[in-house]
Amino acid sequence: MNIKSIMEANSLVNSFNTQKVTNVKENNESFSKVLGDAINKVNDIQVTADNKVEGLIKGDNVNMHDVMLSMQEAQISMQLLIESRNKVVEAYQEINRMQL
Repeated sequence: MNIKSIMEANSLVNSFNTQKVTNVKENNESFSKVLGDAINKVNDIQVTADNKVEGLIKGDNVNMHDVMLSMQEAQISMQLLIESRNKVVEAYQEINRMQL
């Protein structure tokens, strides 16, 4: 049976806590990056749909089916983004209502 000294266990706990704080900081950066990427992707989808509609109006060689699909994709992606925002706001309000 291998028994570690108290000093070894204490150093192990301290290194674990330091590693945990570092991981939390990295997760915060990655969350903001993921959120920014999602917003940029929704924006790109909206711009693509607008360009296809504009091309259809101008009389370019654009398939009506593609225009309708891109418009529907833009609408659904925007709805998803809005619902995600609503859930984040709800969670924030719930945390604010918590009593300490």
